[in-house]
Amino acid sequence: MIPVVVSSERVTLDSLLPSDTDAILHYCQDSEIQRWVHVPSPYRREDAAYFTGGYATAAAGSAEITIWGIRVRGELTGLIELRHEPLRSATVGYWLGHEHRGQKIMSEALQVLVEYAFDPQGLALDRIHWESFVGNYASAIVARRNGFRFEGTMRQSAVHRDHRVDTWHASLLRTDDRTDNHTDEPRGERSNEGWPL
Repeated sequence: MIPVVVSSERVTLDSLLPSDTDAILHYCQDSEIQRWVHVPSPYRREDAAYFTGGYATAAAGSAEITIWGIRVRGELTGLIELRHEPLRSATVGYWLGHEHRGQKIMSEALQVLVEYAFDPQGLALDRIHWESFVGNYASAIVARRNGFRFEGTMRQSAVHRDHRVDTWHASLLRTDDRTDNHTDEPRGERSNEGWPL
């Protein structure tokens, strides 16, 4: 699906472009992205060129995937995507370049996307699903800040680097209160709504 440009005061979500190839190549060298995201490893220039060219073009022509580049002052900082499902539902995935972490850019990007996704004049979704490998606390914090409700752990439910891994799952309904009622307490302390962080 062709991504509609949506933005907040700081963050703009728009189309991924062939000119983003160098940035994608740079970001995907990061061991944390390779640890938590389904990207080739090692990640080569041809992988980045395919992603910003053929894959992004195919996604724009598909009803199944929408990919946005996350930009701050015009600079690509990461990606966020929706994988569309029947009956007004989608699964969200995202990552941020290492030098842009710790500034709540991804939390803001997800908030912008959620607002557009649930807007009757936007995608008019009723539900957004979040999934991540167990242990990806940074992704979980972003989802939790945006009001996602933790729903549990699925054992060995995904394949990554030729291994089966456990995954965390959460969801957000259009009718849910999206207020962040959590603090950023350290991992391991009890948190509301069953979040494992």
